[in-house]
Amino acid sequence: MNEGYLGKFEFKGERAATDDHPAILNYLPLDVSVTAKVDVGTLLKAVDVTEDETVTGVAYAPLLSTDANAVPVAVADLPCDPTGENGETSVCAVVHGTVKTRLLRTGDGEAPTVMQLAELARNGIFAA
Repeated sequence: MNEGYLGKFEFKGERAATDDHPAILNYLPLDVSVTAKVDVGTLLKAVDVTEDETVTGVAYAPLLSTDANAVPVAVADLPCDPTGENGETSVCAVVHGTVKTRLLRTGDGEAPTVMQLAELARNGIFAA
């Protein structure tokens, strides 16, 4: 039998996920266009990654209030800072589950619209 100290884990700061419906979190790759910090609760959209006019993958970027055709597909659960020398290249995000409505914002700081919340729910993320 092995016994020993395994370490400890500490939660700091507020998170977007709630316990109403357990959240599924995933680290999503950031699009190269993301050059500013991503706050907790930021709605994220999928962005096609293309090479020679062929879609080769998907990356993620904050959904802006002016994005007419984009839909939110995830919500940032932890702050992410892609700036600086050791900038992050992925964001921890809720991809399914329940999130706190009061934390939700678009990438430009606006409260989400009713339609954006409906699209979020269609993608399996529920504001509570």
